Amino acid sequence: MINLSIAIIGAGGIGHIRAQSVSDSGLGRITAIADVDLTRANELANQFSAAASSNWHEVVSRSDVDAVVVSTPTKFHAQIAVAALNAGKHVLCEKPLARTTEEALKIVEAARRANRVLKTGFNYRLMAHTRKARELLEAQAIGPAYFLRCRYGHGGRPGYEQNWCTDADLSGGGVLQEQGIHIVDLVRVFLGEPSRVLAETRRYFWNFHEVEDNCFCMFETPTGQVAQLHASWTQWVNVFDLEILGRDGYLRLEGRDGHYGPQRLTWGKRQPNHGRPVEEVFTFPARNDSWDYEWREFAELVFSGKDTLTDVEQGLRTQQLVDAAYKSAQQQSWIDIPIL
Repeated sequence: MINLSIAIIGAGGIGHIRAQSVSDSGLGRITAIADVDLTRANELANQFSAAASSNWHEVVSRSDVDAVVVSTPTKFHAQIAVAALNAGKHVLCEKPLARTTEEALKIVEAARRANRVLKTGFNYRLMAHTRKARELLEAQAIGPAYFLRCRYGHGGRPGYEQNWCTDADLSGGGVLQEQGIHIVDLVRVFLGEPSRVLAETRRYFWNFHEVEDNCFCMFETPTGQVAQLHASWTQWVNVFDLEILGRDGYLRLEGRDGHYGPQRLTWGKRQPNHGRPVEEVFTFPARNDSWDYEWREFAELVFSGKDTLTDVEQGLRTQQLVDAAYKSAQQQSWIDIPIL
């Protein structure tokens, strides 16, 4: 395999995680780091003997860069990703792909024109309990899935109003766009494509100017499966709890990573006499290896040269669902979601 040369744009917390996954994988080397804060870029670059810059335009144009990881505030995703794709680079862009469907479509169109890999960073698809749940669903362990429900949230921290993700211009939305989008993506993974949505947004506690600190959504698929989602920034005790209920039992996923408790999956098996279900519990190491899995998936797409249009459209489709949810909240009605 070719050892990919990687540039990382954005040297914040996610940029550090992405850089470490690249380095640990043996499938890439960090060549350059860019951040508007040159001191921060230098700190990360020094860990990997890479070049540092405050000018992302120069970095994505470098001839010795094969792929670009975009880990900046969402406002800048479209311009950076499009420039990188136009320069012939493959792109792994942190979620959400963009602030709006329109911005996301510009990135997808650039990837199609350039015939380059574009992957959106939905690492929750690759959490250990998620991987096991997908395996069980594919084996029909709970029969046909009927519905999904999820609670996911945290309580913020002092000064959360100053965090970029609570600024509508920088993020494109509040808790649904920044955090709940992971669960919207998992609805697609576990149930399939929703065809309509009903949503409600609220600002209960935080003094944000425009964005919500709670969102309640109900998605429905063409076959009548329903997904209930509550994403919250007023969940004072951090929680990740996702259940999938089917004809023959249920799956319950708990814990995102060390911040939300160890990952655990419970497989409940309905009894023919409707007695108490028999449960089998799977526990997983505390370390969150989803970032490593995601990087390897991205690298393998680049190495294989296969048709990647399906992967290209993941971020666009999920953004379309989020935008439809916001529209539903504004109009106080069900909103039909067209197929791309």
